[in-house]
Amino acid sequence: MTGLANSVLWVWGISVAIQAVVCFVLIFKGHFRKLPFFTGFVAANICQAVFLYIVFAQFGIKSVTTTWLAWLSEPAILILRTFATAEVLRLILKSYPGIWGLAWRVLAVGFGGVLAYAVIESGRNIPWAIAVLDRGYHLAFAVALVAGLLLIRYYSIPVEPLYRVILAGFCFYSCTIVLANTVGQWVFLRGYLNYQPIWQFTVTTIYAGIQVAWAAELWKTAPSEESRPALLASSLYQQISPQINDRLYALNEQLSQFWRPRATRP
Repeated sequence: MTGLANSVLWVWGISVAIQAVVCFVLIFKGHFRKLPFFTGFVAANICQAVFLYIVFAQFGIKSVTTTWLAWLSEPAILILRTFATAEVLRLILKSYPGIWGLAWRVLAVGFGGVLAYAVIESGRNIPWAIAVLDRGYHLAFAVALVAGLLLIRYYSIPVEPLYRVILAGFCFYSCTIVLANTVGQWVFLRGYLNYQPIWQFTVTTIYAGIQVAWAAELWKTAPSEESRPALLASSLYQQISPQINDRLYALNEQLSQFWRPRATRP
C-alpha cells in the first residue's frame, strides 16, 4: 500500500497518463526537435512518478526514507524545468540576440535574488528548510518568468501560441505551488496535520489540467512550419511595418553592442 488517499491515487494516475500523451505528441509530431529540454522535462516527470509510486509502495508515505528519496528526486526535475523555460524564451527571442541578452540577465537577477532570500530564510531546520526552499524556487521561477514575459510584451515581440501556452502553464503551476505551500505551512503550524491529501489532490489536479492544455496545443501546432502572424491590410501594413521593424531592430542592435565585450586599447 502506498498510503495515499484513493482520490489522490486516481488523480495521480490520470496525470501520469496525460503526461504520457504529451510525451507521445512531442515525439509523434516532431516537436522534440525544437523542444529537447521540454521533452526531457516531461519524460523525467513520468519517470519520477513511477519512481515515487515504487517508493511509496515500499516504504509508505510517512517514512523518513520516503521523504528523503522524494526530495532527492526533485532537483533534476527543477533543473530541467528551468532549462525548458529558457529554451522556449530563447526560441521566442532568437531573432533578437540583443533583447535576449537583456532577457536572460533579467531572468538571472530575478531568479537569483528571490532564491537567495529563500535560502537565508530557510534556517537550520532541515524539513522546514526543504519546504521553504521548494516554495522559494517556485517563487523565484515565477518572478523570473513573469519578468521575461513582461519584457517580451513591452517590446511587442510576437509569440507563437504553443510557446505562450507552455510558459503560461509553467508560471501558473509555480504560482499554485507557492500558494499551496504557504497555506499548507500556515495550516500545519496551527495543528492540522492531515492537510497533505488535500494539498496533493489540489496540486496534482491543477498540473493535470496544465498537461491537457499542453497536449491540445502541441497536437494542433505543426512544428515543421514556421508560424506566420496574421497580416494587416496591404496599405496599412506598408505604412506602419517599416517603422515598427526599424525601431525594434535598432533597439536590438543597440543592445547587441552593449552586451558585446569591448576591446581594450593598449
